[in-house]
Amino acid sequence: MSSLSKMLSVLDLFSPTTLKIDPETIAERMGLSRATVYRYVKDLCDAGLLVRVDAGSYGLGPRIIELDWMMRQYDPILIAGRELMHELSNETGLAVFASVFYDGRIINTYIAEPSDTYRFAFGRGQPLPFFRGAQSKVLIAFQKGRRLQRLFDEQMSSDPQAAYDWQGFAKAAKKIRKDGYCVTHDELNLGLTGIAAPIFAAGSDDILGSLAAVGTSDNFRLLRQEAVTERVMQTARSIAAKLQAD
Repeated sequence: MSSLSKMLSVLDLFSPTTLKIDPETIAERMGLSRATVYRYVKDLCDAGLLVRVDAGSYGLGPRIIELDWMMRQYDPILIAGRELMHELSNETGLAVFASVFYDGRIINTYIAEPSDTYRFAFGRGQPLPFFRGAQSKVLIAFQKGRRLQRLFDEQMSSDPQAAYDWQGFAKAAKKIRKDGYCVTHDELNLGLTGIAAPIFAAGSDDILGSLAAVGTSDNFRLLRQEAVTERVMQTARSIAAKLQAD
């Protein structure tokens, strides 16, 4: 691993439960000398990727926000789908999520909401649990062959509290692929239902992302769950078509 790669891997130490970190912890977790860590931290601060947040601790810097904004300007799914997501949200009164599988994580990249009604446990940019919630289940279920087995082995096989063994996991994933969508209740937020469908690459069954509509059980009773499911699937297909046209 190059020095640049090692320096950038400092950013991997941050997580939803580790929002700031001190140089001593970096040195211990990465097996680096204090002098090397302080050099890395200085360079990352100079680049705006880290910032000092209190005596001896550092957090992610403002350059991250700028990069996030720029990413959203060219993200193909958002360019093709942002307007369609807001149309679906306004039509149904539901929150509409775009999500992707990135570097072993499920990430919500965009949320269209008709209002500030909901308080989500997992908002934009926060990794979702493995195979929990409609978005996560769709993105994982449509992974191919040995990759699906490998994901199970890495994420669930050694977890005594996992909801599935391999047979149950494979069966659940197969059903999602057959149905072409996934419906979950209370898996990420109590009282909320999610319906997600895959967004495929043009002319293939390679999944690029997922589209999900999320709302309360009362929302879905008023709207009819079957009708919402069809609209989510239709919108996901429309996004895929726009991706192909672009």
